[in-house]
Amino acid sequence: MTDLGTPTFGPAFGLHPLHGVHEPTTGNPPRRRRSVRRTTSIDMTRDEGSLDPVYLSGRARDILTGTDGTVTELGRAGLTATIELVARVVRHVEVTPAVAAVAHLSGAPAMSGFRAAADKAAPELRQSRDLRYTLLDDVPVATLISGHALSASGLLGDVGKSGYLPVADQCAGFATGGLLMTSFEAGDPAVVTGPEAPDLDHGDDPHAWHEVSQLPRYGMRRRRRIDVFEETPEQIGIDAIFRDTYVRGDDVETIIHEYTLAATVDAKTRVIIDSHATPRVLPWQECPGAVASTERITGMTLSELHFRVRQELFGTSTCTHLNDLLRSVADAEALMTRL
Repeated sequence: MTDLGTPTFGPAFGLHPLHGVHEPTTGNPPRRRRSVRRTTSIDMTRDEGSLDPVYLSGRARDILTGTDGTVTELGRAGLTATIELVARVVRHVEVTPAVAAVAHLSGAPAMSGFRAAADKAAPELRQSRDLRYTLLDDVPVATLISGHALSASGLLGDVGKSGYLPVADQCAGFATGGLLMTSFEAGDPAVVTGPEAPDLDHGDDPHAWHEVSQLPRYGMRRRRRIDVFEETPEQIGIDAIFRDTYVRGDDVETIIHEYTLAATVDAKTRVIIDSHATPRVLPWQECPGAVASTERITGMTLSELHFRVRQELFGTSTCTHLNDLLRSVADAEALMTRL
């Protein structure tokens, strides 16, 4: 366990003057008749005053909305994991319903290499785009971003004096000459500030999302929703959202990243016909430059999307968080069979 100590003063929560777009979604879209909705969430928490370990808690659910509006639950899944953040190692992980092979991931790397290890341990989960695979697939990024709430709240000390420098040009936000890289090079790293997160859990539709617990102070959450529905007998529509949030030291939940996505898929060939993303909340002014990369998945099939996004979409024309959303669209292939 790594103690963080107690800050002697609270961080300033004013918005950074050069922040990116701040237009978060409010509420949830109505569920369409004859549609399938998949929702997932993964929470990142830790013991008070400690950096290690990080506890991951994931939930996921699929529901079918019938032609008469009735709701049928198709499945639920859960994930719990304990991560050694400094060592970047998975101490423990399990999913529900249980998959015995997933226990073999204890001791696996928590970031680079985890997805390959999960695929080797239980290849049938990715092949079927199972709910449990969707949760496992988020483990590396959840581990990576889990310390943001602590850093942004001043609990990790003076990052500017640590000697740490992000990898340049890995995405639009880390472009050479951009705000983030320039501030790090100057020894005064810019801190991401985002808008308060509009509520998604207490609207008029009790089936809009699966149940989530209240996030504690300095906790983080990654949410996804993907709706799959019939636009025409020949075309399937996809409506998705991705949101990362954290709870500040004043107990306000704020958004770091949020995108929405609309896509159309050929019902027979599973080829993506059209794809457009809308940035809702992004950290810096350079970030929206990545949105056009969404159109590059046009022409890909759902079955090849998972790997082609990782292989072909990289650099300053893209966003790693947007790529995660694009890769999750591959789940639509499994959901289409339930329509």
